Amino acid sequence: MKRGAWLRQSAVALVLVAGCATPGPKQALEPIEAELDGWASVTAAEPAAPVTANWLDDLQDPQVSRIVERAVTENYDIQAAGMRVLAARNQARVTRAGMLPSLSAGLNGSRSGGPVVFNGQQFADQFQTNFDLGVSVDWELDVWGRLTDRTRAAYLDASAQELDYAAARLSLAGNAARSYYDVTTATLQRQLAERDVETGEVNLRIIERRYERGISTSLDLRLARSSLATSRATLKSRQQAELEAKRRLEVLLGQYPSATVASAADLPDPNAIAASAGALGLGTPEELLARRPDIVAAERRLKASGLRVSEARKAFLPSLSLRASATENALPAQGSTVAEFEDLFDFDLLSKRLVGNLTQPIFQGGRLIANERAAKANARAALYDYATTALTAWREVEDAIAAEDLLTARQEALELAFEEAKAAEDLTERRYLAGTTNIFDLINAQQRRIAAEGQLIDAKRARLSNRIDLYLALGAPYLLESERQLAVAEDTVRSGAQSQGDVL
Repeated sequence: MKRGAWLRQSAVALVLVAGCATPGPKQALEPIEAELDGWASVTAAEPAAPVTANWLDDLQDPQVSRIVERAVTENYDIQAAGMRVLAARNQARVTRAGMLPSLSAGLNGSRSGGPVVFNGQQFADQFQTNFDLGVSVDWELDVWGRLTDRTRAAYLDASAQELDYAAARLSLAGNAARSYYDVTTATLQRQLAERDVETGEVNLRIIERRYERGISTSLDLRLARSSLATSRATLKSRQQAELEAKRRLEVLLGQYPSATVASAADLPDPNAIAASAGALGLGTPEELLARRPDIVAAERRLKASGLRVSEARKAFLPSLSLRASATENALPAQGSTVAEFEDLFDFDLLSKRLVGNLTQPIFQGGRLIANERAAKANARAALYDYATTALTAWREVEDAIAAEDLLTARQEALELAFEEAKAAEDLTERRYLAGTTNIFDLINAQQRRIAAEGQLIDAKRARLSNRIDLYLALGAPYLLESERQLAVAEDTVRSGAQSQGDVL
């Protein structure tokens, strides 16, 4: 889509944000649901078509796909996020259980009696042991829907946690791909520094021979030594950066940071990646809200906070609970029948012992009022968090789109600078050997070529990283090789079952 349309639609959505997030004095006293409903026109949009089928394929690098798969399956942070999803699901089930009747059984034991005394003489002890088995049923009726609100909020929280997991998984995939390119970049920079040192050593040997023959001066010798020392210092810095980049990637992969992970021989061509991916379907800002998992998670929490406001309000209303209980001797006396013991679990009998309890809160020391105010404050905070998340997402998309053109122009300029610097270095070296120029010009030309090549490597990495940032900002999907194979296998099984059904 055109940038102008994107910006116009972004502005419309931002006006909606401002209208919802800045209530006046009277509106601040109105139900929070009124503000939540204001987002309906934004969040009701259906997800747009994926911006690309699989952005890992767009990168055209099988090694990156393997790195991402290792990270997604072995990274400890993503495994911890998966456990939090499991915990949230079970917590939602715990909340839902509060809407159902609870059946409990208890066993009470007692012992009574003591020694028998007759005419001052103590005889054998006489004790009687009783065991009573009790069954009780408790059920709080959800007359006003308060328990339903609580349960729905819990399930929305669990859904938000799942979306957080999806967002973390997407972010991890992007970080793993960027880190792999960072490792390759660090390796290329280290190799460039090594070539610079080798060039400086060759220059120094030439100048030393010329100095011994009286052709070069001591100033030339000292300048060559200084340049070589600077190159060696730069090499050490590049080596350190390479080791640190490898350790960062290894931690993402869930392995010990030994700095032994292999890097690629070269960075992929950003121009080829951009050409293969083609024009991305950016969609509209509203569609982005429905595509990005972090935004949808914020929306889920926003709705859950609104339900908790409703729950806090309904706490002022009367609550109705039912209780039924029965008790039977666990050691029936002689002559009693088994039917008498089974009466304990006779629900018809329990219903006859049913007791209803209607409770109306009158004075709670301000607890209910404070709970309602806290729920409203949390709902407004969730609203502002949602607005911030949406604005951040739009900014990330705009930054990546703008950077795409600027980084492309920067790379083209640096490619020209590198070619010219390389040609200038060759020309200066020939002139120096011919004695028509001095060492100052030679060292300067070599340093310009090294600097231009280093900047070109960084420019390529920046374009690759920005392309990944754009995919992440747009919520673009990706597919691991294991997931692709599983999908193919499922399609094969489905096709076979369908063919067999047609034959039958």
